[in-house]
Amino acid sequence: MSGSLPALADEDARLGIIYLEEEIDWGALAPLTMDREDTDTFGDTSGDVNEAIATLPNVQNETQRTVGGVSDNGVSSDSMLDLQPSKLSISGAAVTENNIMINGIGINSIVAAEPFAVGSLDKNTGSTGIDTIYGLHPQTQYVPEAFIDGVEVQTSNVSARYGGFQGGVVNYLLREPTGESRGLLSFGFSSDDLTTYNLETESGTNPLNRAKPEWTRKEVGVEYETPLTDTTSVLLSFSRNTAWGRKPIGHQYIGDRVESESSSDFGRVVLRHELQDGGVFKLSGAATEYEQEWQSNYSYGYQLDTKTSGRTLSGEYANIFGAWDLSARLTYSRNKVANDSNVDYYANWIGRNTDDTLYDGALDWCNVSPLTTGYVSCMEGGFTGNKRYDDKTLHADLDLSRDLAGGRLNFGASVIKSQAKRARLSDTTAYAAFMPNTLGICPPGDLFCNADQFWFVRVIYPAYALEVDAMKYETFLEWERSWERFDLRAGLRLDRNDVMDNTDIAPRLSLGYRLSDTVRADLGLNRYYSDDYMAYAIHDKTPRGINETRPVPTMDPVPYDFGEYRYTQQGLKTPYTDEVALGLTAADPWTGGTWRMTLLNRHGRDQFAHSSVPSGGTYPDNVLTNDGWNRYRSATLEYARVWDRPGPRLLDSVGLRVSGVVADRETSSSGYYNASDELNEIDLIWYNDKSYTNEQFDQLTGNYDIPVRAAVEVQTSWDRGRYGLGLGADINFGYEGVRDTDEDETHVNPVYGSRPHSVYEDYRFKTYARLNLSAQARVYSAAGRDVHLKLKVANLLNKSLGGSTDMHPWVEGRSYWLGTEVTW
Repeated sequence: MSGSLPALADEDARLGIIYLEEEIDWGALAPLTMDREDTDTFGDTSGDVNEAIATLPNVQNETQRTVGGVSDNGVSSDSMLDLQPSKLSISGAAVTENNIMINGIGINSIVAAEPFAVGSLDKNTGSTGIDTIYGLHPQTQYVPEAFIDGVEVQTSNVSARYGGFQGGVVNYLLREPTGESRGLLSFGFSSDDLTTYNLETESGTNPLNRAKPEWTRKEVGVEYETPLTDTTSVLLSFSRNTAWGRKPIGHQYIGDRVESESSSDFGRVVLRHELQDGGVFKLSGAATEYEQEWQSNYSYGYQLDTKTSGRTLSGEYANIFGAWDLSARLTYSRNKVANDSNVDYYANWIGRNTDDTLYDGALDWCNVSPLTTGYVSCMEGGFTGNKRYDDKTLHADLDLSRDLAGGRLNFGASVIKSQAKRARLSDTTAYAAFMPNTLGICPPGDLFCNADQFWFVRVIYPAYALEVDAMKYETFLEWERSWERFDLRAGLRLDRNDVMDNTDIAPRLSLGYRLSDTVRADLGLNRYYSDDYMAYAIHDKTPRGINETRPVPTMDPVPYDFGEYRYTQQGLKTPYTDEVALGLTAADPWTGGTWRMTLLNRHGRDQFAHSSVPSGGTYPDNVLTNDGWNRYRSATLEYARVWDRPGPRLLDSVGLRVSGVVADRETSSSGYYNASDELNEIDLIWYNDKSYTNEQFDQLTGNYDIPVRAAVEVQTSWDRGRYGLGLGADINFGYEGVRDTDEDETHVNPVYGSRPHSVYEDYRFKTYARLNLSAQARVYSAAGRDVHLKLKVANLLNKSLGGSTDMHPWVEGRSYWLGTEVTW
């Protein structure tokens, strides 16, 4: 490549600044990359690689995006039992709007979006989601940290090669067969004994005498590569992560504590064979098996087991035919989720009424605690029932590239056949509301009526089985060339599926200009289309609950209507996001480092939303529309520098990375993703003397995004690589926001009438800095075998993220992870 910038050539690869003569460089708008040392330093002690990715500019995880609106930062053992990766929001998009890969092979769930979703199980305060399938995740493979060589993250200016997202592209870089004989064995451990917990309730006390979380986590991984012949080699990987936890149950229930376990297994096989004509054939398979037990501490006698199974099998052939480079791949994926419950009913009995009258006398499993005041429920069972989800995908890809007109032409085409199934195996019933039994009589055989109280609202959720089949066709064409001062990448992507019956054309354009040998400017103009068409199609025929009421126990139930949700996409447009990205990269003449500044402006249009239409019943029906929109704007500044042999005799190198981002996000108030699934009710919020739905409130607050964030990382190597030490700081600067007061009041909503509301208030969130440390030492080295001891300390300064509630009073502080790694 002519006009290369040697002054920038050796800087940190996370800035994507790789100036090779054979490659075109995209400078300021290049992908972000993290290596294993980065994930060790910025990740917490859970081993979740996504926690480290969330520290990159324009990336937040699900917890960070909602921290501003949650008053309860307390944790329970359930928080530690969740071994699934955290979900990532990239450049303001939903956590389901990313393209996630392992070494270029997609591992996306085709129905990760869940319109019925409610809160996570670790913060459940009553009934679980009726239609929610727990365990659905945007990615089907849960990659352990031990097998990570690096991660490539594209938050903007993405090539036309990649589609099916409005957020970004994440590519986990795992080791591939090299023809050598080598191996790896790793082990890690963490527990509540290695974790500090702080009381962060408003009073600074523990009024309900809640025990600290009790838990342990263990992880083991093994990887082995060996040549089978001179031209064939195989790589095998397997890891197993397990967790155990114990927690107290609700204070009103007879009993003490309940125990649960979880496990996450990951396996991978890669076979590589070099053909005599110079071609390469590769067969790879990956599998994830995830299981999590959950014992409810809010509802008596209720257990929910979640099982997730992901399979990916891919065969790839690559060769050169004349002027053309060819790559062909066939991939089969399957993703299954099962929710199994021990009961098929839920009963919301009265323990103590609002007038302080006790009604728990006939409930031998519930005894209202004198530690509390006001209304107390005695909840029994759970109505999530036994549910299933299953999707299959067959994906055929063909990529061709060749030199053309002084540049490089790339062409690709794909055909994707998908099938998704969703089912509830049997009817479930929610006895949602009870009232005092002034008559003192019950119908014969009515198990949910006694001399003190009886059900007066019941919702029956029928069994169902749904199936959706779809075909999708993709193609892209892209040409890239570099001149003395200019770089150009121009592409066009075309997608079509038979669910929405739309043809979507997405232009992608990147321009780079070298102002000098050390300064470069970049411009990106791009469009990205959503790939969530299957998510709504599979929900379109989901039956809603049959609602019944009776004012007295001897009366026959009378049905009433909550309205319908209809998700049909016929005649709708495909949601898309337009992007303008500006970048500037410059070598620092004083420090020898590299600076990069990026301005990003994204505008989402034709987003899926809902509109209410008359139903003829009590409540309106909700139908899918294209009336939604969103905006995301950010400014990022990054600096990177590596010093080799900087001075002290034993110090090999010092690496420094600093990044900061200022971001603003807005979204329309009519999205589906915040709709409540609990008892067909609408979640309402009371703020500044006005009633809002969750969707309306999100528009007002910008979805709680943290507006100003920064990260600082220092990596050092000592004594010819024998020792390593890294420090990473993730900083959320203070901002004005709103928070949930953890109080409920009854107010009037103009559409839904007098209903319970969660009360929110203005709040000034403090600056929060989280300092992490990672260290390793090579304690043995001989005959090609190395043994390393590893230590990670998360939240080194023991800083608290924020307040907690009386029910979850303990907030996680400093925590330690101990591990070892053997390589040969």
